[in-house]
Amino acid sequence: MDYFGRDDLRELLREPAPPAVSIYLSTTRISTDWQADRLRFRAALDRARELLTADYDPSSFKPLVEELEKLLPDQDFWIHQGDGLAVFGAPGFARTFRLPVELPELVVVGPNFHTRPLVQLLQAPDRYWILSLSQNDVALWSGDSSGVRRVDPKGVPRSLREAVGQYMDYEPETFHSSLGAGLSPVYHGHGAGMDGKDWEVEAFVRKVDQGLRELLEPDDGPLLLAAVEEYHSLYRSVSQLKNLAAEGIRGNVSSWAPERLHRAAWPLVEKSVARRIDEALQLWESAYGLKKVESDLSASARLAVAGRVRLLMTDRDRKIWGHLDRATGAVEIVADEGSDPGGDAVELLDELAEVVILHAGRALALPGDRMPTGTGLATVLR
Repeated sequence: MDYFGRDDLRELLREPAPPAVSIYLSTTRISTDWQADRLRFRAALDRARELLTADYDPSSFKPLVEELEKLLPDQDFWIHQGDGLAVFGAPGFARTFRLPVELPELVVVGPNFHTRPLVQLLQAPDRYWILSLSQNDVALWSGDSSGVRRVDPKGVPRSLREAVGQYMDYEPETFHSSLGAGLSPVYHGHGAGMDGKDWEVEAFVRKVDQGLRELLEPDDGPLLLAAVEEYHSLYRSVSQLKNLAAEGIRGNVSSWAPERLHRAAWPLVEKSVARRIDEALQLWESAYGLKKVESDLSASARLAVAGRVRLLMTDRDRKIWGHLDRATGAVEIVADEGSDPGGDAVELLDELAEVVILHAGRALALPGDRMPTGTGLATVLR
């Protein structure tokens, strides 16, 4: 699956040239079902074409539809799916994200991309990461309370050989091969999982850490290291990751099933989730004493569009429907609570979270009983 982070969201939130097409689908990891996923996408494209035809001149959307149609015959793309697929297209722009969560099936055409399902993904306080680290296999897993899914860690070397080069000069006395024809030789000298010269192993670990910093640093979720004991001490001695969890999983987990990996990780993550919420509430209390907080929706919206929100906490179970002017921050409330009232009303708490993230702030959705206010939101100002 593809990594999706705050920088990806900011790219989508930048004003595209209209029309903007957003398609969300639930997909399956079972490769034999790829044709069904492809057919659902074809139907979604047909629906997008209908919506485009109703509101736009064909010359403005024909090239973007043709670009999205290129996905249809790509069998490799459809075979390798996650639990959800998000596809975005605008004139001169096309992006796809294979995601580790199920998504509501939805087709939206408008002047901007519809990103609220992805905002909700980024706001989840229980989002976490697992780095499975060994010389021959570097894997990144995305997790939440329901389980873990392997993601594509772009920019992160997948093995020691990829990190330091194909021709690694091992000491002759450290090598023996007694495994039989067709099997890889074994190198010794640094304990289980720590074969190779010291400089090579350290360079490998540093490159993994650098790639993860570039990939994950915009995110707040904790990263758990899963590796043999020697790699724990080495990685922690060189890592500059701000979200590296204090506790990790000991052992080589390369062959573990996702369910086993989640069972080992979740007790550690629960502690981190509780700390993360506690830290956000402590920040609120400190800012409250300095009169740098806001709990009114209209006032928070004006501050958000001005880039003055450091942290936005919202009640994950609360829905407030209405309209938000992203230029001025003016808010019109159509309905407080209940289901979507229809028309062009949007869910304002999610909409506000988009604005905060776009301006490099943090957005966190909390259980209602942990919210410090009764208005549905709590804003900490810069």
